[in-house]
Amino acid sequence: MSKKRTRTTTAASSSKGSKKPRILPPSPHGPFWNGTTTDPEIITVLVNNRDEAFHYDAETSRLNLVQEVWEHVIIPFLNVKELSMLRPTCKWCDEQWQEFLKRNTFRVPEQVPTIDEAMRIGFNLAKQKVYLKEKPLVVALSEGEHVVEGSWTDSNGVVAQNTLEIACSNISFIGQGKDKTIVHGGIGVLNKKNVTVKSLTLTNLNGNGLVVEGGEASVEMLGLSVKECVSSGLVVHSGASVKATQCEFNENRGIGVYVRGGSKGIFTDCSFHNNGGMHNSLHHHGWNGVAANGEGALVELRGEQTEIHHNKDYGLTAYSNATINIYIPSRSITALVHDNRLSDLVTSTFSGAKIQSQLSSSSLELTVIHRGGNLVAH
Repeated sequence: MSKKRTRTTTAASSSKGSKKPRILPPSPHGPFWNGTTTDPEIITVLVNNRDEAFHYDAETSRLNLVQEVWEHVIIPFLNVKELSMLRPTCKWCDEQWQEFLKRNTFRVPEQVPTIDEAMRIGFNLAKQKVYLKEKPLVVALSEGEHVVEGSWTDSNGVVAQNTLEIACSNISFIGQGKDKTIVHGGIGVLNKKNVTVKSLTLTNLNGNGLVVEGGEASVEMLGLSVKECVSSGLVVHSGASVKATQCEFNENRGIGVYVRGGSKGIFTDCSFHNNGGMHNSLHHHGWNGVAANGEGALVELRGEQTEIHHNKDYGLTAYSNATINIYIPSRSITALVHDNRLSDLVTSTFSGAKIQSQLSSSSLELTVIHRGGNLVAH
């Protein structure tokens, strides 16, 4: 009879099945650190499960998502911040970021929540990529209302609340139409060039609509309505230049358009009406429709649809060696400027200011039609 063999169990072997999992101390690099580990248990888990890990591949992935789904369905749902965060995760995500940069366009609020955030992102993108006048950075504003919450400081250190600071050149803000996209707040441009604002309504209950300042500043306005601003609709000064086409400046409490200090404004098929009502140190002259003031200040009016009417005090005003040129020979002055409460045309006496007009389409010559005093042309 054979002797039954017994195996002696040790304390270590008896407790093997009840061994508690090892709790690792928190990583000094954060919970999602993906560096190299030396922990044997972690290495064992990774090795045993390596066949379960996979990278997305359009041909073999079990997700069955073709490339077009990622590019045209999933990626468009990501906002700019999310896309930039995904960029370093893999080569493909970096490629999507590069494709985003190539498009030169992002949307508010779909990809960026607010117009203020859009400008901050635009400023950062302009550090990474050179934008040009022909290929600007485009901020597409959706239908609806957009509120400016930030502030802008002009060259004199004056802070304008609820005013968007344009922080880079070669940038365009484009709405869906002046009856569809409303921006509540002002816009300030200081020595930034090739700025475009298009197809929206701009209204500011805390100040001016659009201020363009400095010899390097240039702005183009297309299909805008600048209305119901508590101060002026558009102010251009210190050598800046503005081109406006098919724009409307109306019901602003200050001046509809004010060009001064060696600046230039060209307005084609624009209307200026029902401005005025504010009387303070800036507006005490009652310059309500269009005003040019100071040496070198120039306003040009062009286009058959141009009209200046029903402003609270004056229609066209030129002061202190400023000039207003009218290049619309097919229409009489009384048809262009009419029904302004106090006077239609005003220039300051002995100041050298003048209002002149192209009287014939066959000649580019300008004729002075008003210099000094008032002309009531109802």
